[in-house]
Amino acid sequence: MASSEEDGTNGGASEASEEREAVGKRRRLGLLATIWLTFYNIAMTAGWLVLAIAMVRFYMEKGTHKGLYKSIQKTLKFFQTFALLEIVHCLIGIVPTSVLVAGVQVSSRIFMVWLVTHSIKPI
Repeated sequence: MASSEEDGTNGGASEASEEREAVGKRRRLGLLATIWLTFYNIAMTAGWLVLAIAMVRFYMEKGTHKGLYKSIQKTLKFFQTFALLEIVHCLIGIVPTSVLVAGVQVSSRIFMVWLVTHSIKPI
């Protein structure tokens, strides 16, 4: 005689409830991911807007670009480094992007902001 697992007479109810729990958990994680990504994108947009306003104000006040980097470097480095979270988002799977692609993009910008600007003094 076949067991209840083989003929599906008893096990169907527990499998359905487990599947519902898994779907509910994915929805909660999806909602948390959406909330986090919304916050992250608003924060990044605000940061780049602050930088843009600071650049325009600097140029309007000074009439030149000389000294601009020095006046915005801390904010620029902060928001550019904050972009490392894009790699984390890929690693944990909340965005469907390749970790390699995101890593190359983010690391190249961080390389420019942190290493190149420190090695070239006139910047």
